[in-house]
Amino acid sequence: INNGDSVIVSGRLNYHTRLGKLSFVASKIEPYGLGELYKKFLELKARLESEGVFSEENKKPIPRFAKCVGVVTSETGAVIHDIINVARSKNPFTDILLYPVKVQGEGAAEDICRGISYLAGVSKVDVIIVARGGGSLEDLAPFNTERVARAVFECNKPIVSGVGHETDFTLCDFASDLRAPTPSVASDLCFFDYYAEVERLRQYSVNNFSRLEERYAREVEKLRGLVSQIVLEQQAKAQESRHSLIDISNKISAAADKMLADKTKQLEILTSNLNAANPMAILSRGFSKVTSQGKPVVSVKNASLGDELTIKLKDGLIYSIVKDIKEVK
Repeated sequence: INNGDSVIVSGRLNYHTRLGKLSFVASKIEPYGLGELYKKFLELKARLESEGVFSEENKKPIPRFAKCVGVVTSETGAVIHDIINVARSKNPFTDILLYPVKVQGEGAAEDICRGISYLAGVSKVDVIIVARGGGSLEDLAPFNTERVARAVFECNKPIVSGVGHETDFTLCDFASDLRAPTPSVASDLCFFDYYAEVERLRQYSVNNFSRLEERYAREVEKLRGLVSQIVLEQQAKAQESRHSLIDISNKISAAADKMLADKTKQLEILTSNLNAANPMAILSRGFSKVTSQGKPVVSVKNASLGDELTIKLKDGLIYSIVKDIKEVK
């Protein structure tokens, strides 16, 4: 309690009769006006919670790589500068779209709701930060209104609440998809670390390249093994084929020799038969061929006395005349 504070004191009166003094024995002291405000806060919190406004199952995931972050806060306070400083220290490429609002006093709640509604309608905005610095319960009152809590809950885009300091809790925090203890932490949660991601991707590429090199070496070795196996198999098949061809060649040669021998023998028989049937061969053995007027004389009946005969021998012809015919039986 500080001098000048307005408070509500609960307790009992004590009168000291001998000294004539009246004293007040305090049993409870609370800031004037805040007790009722806090009571209403708890009642509203319980009602919204029963309606599922703070339900974890309704929370939307915060995108890991936001291209544009919307911010609902004052354009003149330190909060927006803290958010920008944290963001730019991590990521110079993600856009920041500020919707300036009053963060305390009359009309602040309406301003905040309009800001949320506007940024929810901007297609390029991926996530929204609702933020303000620390303050008393009265200062944070706009963020404890039902309309702000419902605007946060009904927003179609994920919202990170960074209202007050770490020990401050508001209905906006409970309704948001993620509560950050401070605006700076909210910024840290929404802006991915570009430099860390570049390094991660570089390291990933290096590791992948190393793995690819190892895999390439394994595949080359595997291919060499397969080629060697194929060569050995083909050599074995070629050797087998060569032996098979030699066997076939030997069989063909043997068959050809046998066929040649058979044909030679047949030729000899035919030649012998032909020679035997050759008239010249017959004549050479002492036989002769007799014809009369061009007709063969094979019997005495084919000849008559006085016929002119032509006798063919192996080395010439003899012409004779039949003087006598004698039949032999």
